Order: sequence, then structure tokens, then C-alpha cells
Amino acid sequence: MKARRAVRIKVEIVVPVGFVGSGQRLTADLDTLSPYGLFVRSKREVRLGTFLRVGMVVGHETFRATAVVRHSEAGVGFAVEFIQMTAHDRALLRRLYLRLSPPPS
Repeated sequence: MKARRAVRIKVEIVVPVGFVGSGQRLTADLDTLSPYGLFVRSKREVRLGTFLRVGMVVGHETFRATAVVRHSEAGVGFAVEFIQMTAHDRALLRRLYLRLSPPPS
């Protein structure tokens, strides 16, 4: 089994995530987050390899990135890997990741 590049954070609050691409528009709730991608809970199935634009509110700003679907499970949700974002969006993602990370024990 391949080691993960970063820890995934289980999100305990409702964070809506919007997706647009391949003729689809949908919103879903964030389930887990890492610096490289995210998993959302969604009843809709999205095909592997689908490219999507991702958006979610971070503070008073909107994080935006381009992503590709790497895992999809009908009725459960899907995971995307970020493939492109600006430096500003990378900073927003880092801020969200750190805010959602559990405090060190």
C-alpha cells in the first residue's frame, strides 16, 4: 500500500463545496481534506477521470481550484485531487487545513 503524502483531516463541521464541469453542476458536503485533495459526501456518482472546477468559502474569500476525480462511490461520495490552483488559493487551502486540523496532543 502506498503511503499518503499528507494527513487527511476529518471535517466535523458542514462545509459546502461546489463543483462545475463536464456538463455537471453540483454541491456536496466536505468529508475529509488534505493539501492535495478532498472527499465529499454526495448521492450523485461522478465518473473517474472527470475534470471539475472546485469552489468553497474560506473565511470571507472563495477557494478555487481545478481537480480530477480519483475515486467515486455511488450513494456515498467522491474524491478529487487538486491539479491546478493559484498561489493565493494554495494559501487559502493551507489556512483551512490548519484551521480544521485537530490540536496537537
